[in-house]
Amino acid sequence: MRRDDGAGPTRQGTITSASFNLLSSMVGGGSLSLPLAFLQAGNLFMAPVILVTTNILAQRSIYLLVKAGVYSSTNSNSDGYHLKSRKGNTKYEGMAFEAFGSKARLFSMVLVCTCCFFATIGYAVLLRDMLEPIIDAVVPPPEGAGGGPTLARNGAMVIVVLCITPLTTWKNLTALKNVGMASMAAVLTVGVCVAYRSIECVLSDSDEPTEHFNNLKAFPNSAKELLDSIPLFISSFICHFNVLPIHNELRCPSSDRVRQWVRKSLWSATAFYYFIGFTGSLHAKCTPTGSVSGNVLLDFEEDDLLLLVGRLCLAMTITCAFPMLVVPSRDIILATRFGRYLSLQQSNLGNDRHHESDLENEPAIPIDISVPSDGLTTIDFEPMEIRQPSRGSDTLDEPLLALEDSYRRNLSEELDDNFAESLSMSTRQSHAASDSTLARTVIALLVFWSAVALACMVKSIDVVWDLLGSSFSIMLAFLLPSGCYLRLSRRFSSQHRDGGHGFRRWMLSRMVAWGMILLFGPLM
Repeated sequence: MRRDDGAGPTRQGTITSASFNLLSSMVGGGSLSLPLAFLQAGNLFMAPVILVTTNILAQRSIYLLVKAGVYSSTNSNSDGYHLKSRKGNTKYEGMAFEAFGSKARLFSMVLVCTCCFFATIGYAVLLRDMLEPIIDAVVPPPEGAGGGPTLARNGAMVIVVLCITPLTTWKNLTALKNVGMASMAAVLTVGVCVAYRSIECVLSDSDEPTEHFNNLKAFPNSAKELLDSIPLFISSFICHFNVLPIHNELRCPSSDRVRQWVRKSLWSATAFYYFIGFTGSLHAKCTPTGSVSGNVLLDFEEDDLLLLVGRLCLAMTITCAFPMLVVPSRDIILATRFGRYLSLQQSNLGNDRHHESDLENEPAIPIDISVPSDGLTTIDFEPMEIRQPSRGSDTLDEPLLALEDSYRRNLSEELDDNFAESLSMSTRQSHAASDSTLARTVIALLVFWSAVALACMVKSIDVVWDLLGSSFSIMLAFLLPSGCYLRLSRRFSSQHRDGGHGFRRWMLSRMVAWGMILLFGPLM
């Protein structure tokens, strides 16, 4: 008899695959703005300090997000407790619902979808910009076209997007681990190309009068430059819309493993950001204005062969990042009525097709039925030992599975999966949309290609970033996770009144959450 030990989809993610997926969600085209941020803030001292501080704050916000997700999963009456081997079902919008109700759930859904959708548009525009020198060499643009969209440039972008579209329909992010590895290799190549040309520029003997441009400084020239640089540092660490989906896939998500995953990802990103930010800022010596652009690649000659390689690698990085931006929006829409409707249509089609063959091939179900002397029929099961966790512990660990899921799993062992399926029908219906290939495909195509269609009409990536703004990112990454943690952790205050290490850790986490709100609230 078949046994379903996981009672559902199991966790497949390792720390390595989770790290690459988080890095590919975070490191991309935005890193090309860091040379400007370093130059504005002071590349010798102040910029590295801001970079490391932002890294630490981002780590703490991710921990608060995971803790709030665990609390919301613990409180959920529908999902119960999760096994460490079973795939998690914690969602950003579910966390917001548990903390603040249905309006917060709707707001968080709109917030995540908006951030991911506009980021997809921005990356599509940046992809077109990276392919522009190659396309213009093959198909000369019309006179006066400038750097805007043309039929040939949009056509090249659409061809690349068409190639990556199938990956946006994959079920989970763990399956994209190889894509994340390729993306990181490509963006590292971009950094090396930028660093080589920048250092070559600094070491070269130039007759041009550039001595008045001070490209090495410890502090910013003005408070305005400092304030202008901060959003660039913050946006480089935004990956929170994919934290919970990746955490749901991580095997044995204990506190130590979660911290190892987050630290490995963010410190690796910080090292790369410092490398490209500092070396890229040195190129200001070789520009006419003594500064660098928001996209540092624009400051190099288009016919530079080395930077052409860098452009192609960046185009690959952007292309590999598309699934990481589409999947969160797709999964949110899957949970709506539209997603459930598409799933129901596929389910009905499959039931009509296989109903007759299933009836013919249905095996007999062996059930050991004993009839005692009193005439009552009983079915005996072995007793199960269920260990419940401490609900008040402030930890990153996933809780254990509740009695309902354990009962259903043991029942499957006794009566066969065909009989047990009817008992778990209500639970499986809640996951039907995510299991529906039709629903995933249709929604992924709608989200991805509507963003690409808008990108074909956008002239500059600056338009996208101005529409998105930094307020959405700050709210998504810092304010909402902190507020949800404060609200959800308060329900377990009675568990920590006896003091001890757990109480101190719980209070420290709440203090960090309040600090996040007080620090980032005024930046909105």
